Amino acid sequence: MTSTSELSPALPSERVLLGILGLFMMIAPASTDMYLPGLVTLRHELGASVATTQLTLSYFFLGFAFGQLLWGPLADRFGRRRPMAAGIALYIFGSIGCAFADTIDHMMVWRFVQALGGCAMPVIAQAIVRDVYGPRHSARAFSIMLLVMSVAPIVAPLVGGQMLRVTTWRAIFGILAVFGAVAMLALWRLPETGAVHARQSGGPRAVLMSYWQLLRDPHFVGYMLAGGAVFGASFTYITGTPLVYMEYFHVSPQFFGVLFGINIVGMAAMTMFNSRRVGQLGADRLMRAGIVGCAIVTTVLCASAWLGGARLPMMVALLFLFMSLRGIITANSVAGALANHPTRAGAAAALVGSVQYGFGFAAGGLLGVLNDGSPRHAH
Repeated sequence: MTSTSELSPALPSERVLLGILGLFMMIAPASTDMYLPGLVTLRHELGASVATTQLTLSYFFLGFAFGQLLWGPLADRFGRRRPMAAGIALYIFGSIGCAFADTIDHMMVWRFVQALGGCAMPVIAQAIVRDVYGPRHSARAFSIMLLVMSVAPIVAPLVGGQMLRVTTWRAIFGILAVFGAVAMLALWRLPETGAVHARQSGGPRAVLMSYWQLLRDPHFVGYMLAGGAVFGASFTYITGTPLVYMEYFHVSPQFFGVLFGINIVGMAAMTMFNSRRVGQLGADRLMRAGIVGCAIVTTVLCASAWLGGARLPMMVALLFLFMSLRGIITANSVAGALANHPTRAGAAAALVGSVQYGFGFAAGGLLGVLNDGSPRHAH
């Protein structure tokens, strides 16, 4: 994979660059997965229902969906670094607010603020990949970034579960604030990659026109919706499994972290496979195979749960297959969506991310509404 280093002679080595961008991509899984083991204790301490507690995740997804629509155009207009720095600062502020929340309503507000700032990191990181690697090599670059990112969903729930042995769920958000500070330091290692001559100008009308031009591209819309649908299914899993595993199946927070991490190992393995084979097999071919596989697995999982036959080992196995297959869909869908839009890379990444987290918000919210407090869908 070659780098268009002429964009900036100050670019770090590829290993360092993709490592830093992978760090920025970690923000969403770290911010959701680390506090999943503490959801039950959070619910009891704040006196909230199961459905309301799940909304703390849904509001995070909503903030991520809405915020990307703001940060993407800002990155196209003002460059990559300044909007990224502003977003990280807002994320740190929101994380501290979560740590001191004293009601479930306050927690939902601070989770929204946290997401509103945090989403600047992945959306601008994706635009930087498009700046540096162009359409030919972006799919492999995204795969490597996602491989780095996959460390977070493996480690975060394990760290969260172990922290609950010695402290409370509030300390988890303190750790997330520190993570934001580390991201801010990493940002200073990167030069500006958004070429001045390619920056978009204009006000809200220009932003809307940029989004309109993207939505008129059927290839862009297809990749965007494919990735969004898989994200929606994934966030149903993220939102639902903590309470299903820990309250319905009586799994400990520590063992929940292990079960959650196993699935991410599968996703990381398939992401690595994609990075090595995408040039030979083609991104579209791999993505289609992944989508068909996910459809089959989720159909079996839904049927077994609806018919009352789902048991914990079966659920763990099916979710492992689903999350593994997701590893060959995400990178290819993002790379395909951004391929033909170099001057709108920020807006394109924002729209893709917004739709993904919009699906996640809708799926998580629907799960919260439909949850009747019974283990009907889990046993």
